[in-house]
Amino acid sequence: MKRILLTLACASAFSVAFSQVELDALKVSQTEIMGTARYTGVAGAFGALGGDASAIKDNPAGLGVFRKSELTATADILIQNVNSGWNGSTGYDDLFKYGFNNFSYVIALPTWRSESGYEGLMSSNFAFSYNKIKNFNRSLAIRSNAAASSMTDYMAQFTNRNYGYYTNDLSSFYLNPDNYPMDGAKNPYENIKIPWISIMAANSHLINENIDTTTNKTMYWSPLLGDAEQVTPTYTLREQGGVDEYNFGWSGNFSNRFYFGATLNMQSLYYRSDAIYSESFGNGGNMSLNNTVIMNGTGFNLNVGTIFIPVDFIRFGLAMHTPMIYNLSMTNYADLYSSEGNTQKSPENMVKYKQVSPFQLNASAAFLLDNRGFLSAEYVFSNYKGMRFKDEEGSSLAYPDENAGFSSMMNNARTIKVGAEYKVTENFALRAGFANSSAATRPDATKWFVPSTTRTDTEYFIHNRTDYFTAGLGYREAGWYIDLAYMNKSLNETFYAYNSAILAADYKVNPATVKTTNNNIVITLGLRF
Repeated sequence: MKRILLTLACASAFSVAFSQVELDALKVSQTEIMGTARYTGVAGAFGALGGDASAIKDNPAGLGVFRKSELTATADILIQNVNSGWNGSTGYDDLFKYGFNNFSYVIALPTWRSESGYEGLMSSNFAFSYNKIKNFNRSLAIRSNAAASSMTDYMAQFTNRNYGYYTNDLSSFYLNPDNYPMDGAKNPYENIKIPWISIMAANSHLINENIDTTTNKTMYWSPLLGDAEQVTPTYTLREQGGVDEYNFGWSGNFSNRFYFGATLNMQSLYYRSDAIYSESFGNGGNMSLNNTVIMNGTGFNLNVGTIFIPVDFIRFGLAMHTPMIYNLSMTNYADLYSSEGNTQKSPENMVKYKQVSPFQLNASAAFLLDNRGFLSAEYVFSNYKGMRFKDEEGSSLAYPDENAGFSSMMNNARTIKVGAEYKVTENFALRAGFANSSAATRPDATKWFVPSTTRTDTEYFIHNRTDYFTAGLGYREAGWYIDLAYMNKSLNETFYAYNSAILAADYKVNPATVKTTNNNIVITLGLRF
């Protein structure tokens, strides 16, 4: 009875529930340092410099720096390893992928002023670029030693939080699967008031109803585990997809001192996660919850930027990225296996919505070293608190709790980039860089399900920090060049299998630490004409 009573003690402790999708939005909106090998070699610190195909996506004014037309293509090799620690146990997984990061075509159109010596518009340049700005690919396995907290505790408590609303319906609809379907039977998944995780848990007997013998009605739901019974959990995840950005840009060079540019951008997103959460019960038996979530869609925004050169050896850059307006669809479905009952398969659920990504501001400065190289720094501000969800008609009224959750759970994060290049000879250059992105989520952020949710993927990751260490080299001739870069990206996160804030203290889930290390080898070939 101890496990039941402790669970009931928290049954009404939380009355406000945010949806799960705030953290989904962050996954979509966080960009990475990806692009040409030269851009990668200096950790993306190119905002005040320009003259590089990938720099255009950060500061469109950099397009105006080009003196010749240029065609570039970039290939990338990813070698990934993920290390985790959970309740004294360690996990490891790795991944190998390759693909293309960038393709761009720059058209440099000098005006008559560029040859005559007059001031004014010296050139008017155009570009079409493709850049991969986000790579979702990851494979990880997190293993734990025995622990007191169980997913079944969460399932029971989540169902009890809405006691009086649908627990009797759960009892009458779902606990006789052998008699379903039958004449007059109701499909539980069509009842928009009932969460799918409760349907699946009840049918698989991971939670059991406790009935008032006087009224013959359900009083509460309890987990199947015995008093003080422990479980051994494991979690595996395979993520796939990315965000591709296509932009059309223009930039003007005014008197070789001031550059102004703009790009119209379209992003194409595809993300798929296949996750398996399993538990082995201390007194025998087990469960496994398999979740699939798929997001895809497109978005549009506008970037504008300037570069100012007060003296020949100093450059300043400033750029603004308007929020990306995404039209997205999300599909989810799940399987739940239990040694105690029937295997449950949910239907597929699909929802369409709009997402407003963060406003972003980039400020940068660079110092040129007598035509032998440069030192550059860039500061990027991302307003994650300002993200919003809207319905298909563009109204945010459909997501009041989720939009409030952005303000309470997110940070307005910053990224600092520092890079340098030095020409050993007229044709050969060495490069290095470092970047750091601060925590995008608050450390106490959690994943809340609304009572009627169809989502059953209870796990979530809290972003702590991201570090980049880069190095590169390049060789240039008059009509062509080749660059090579290496980047080490370290992503530090905290993992929770489910939100145990609704559970009693004895059954709080311990978080796991997850470190994802990406080693990228980037090669760019460019032609000038």
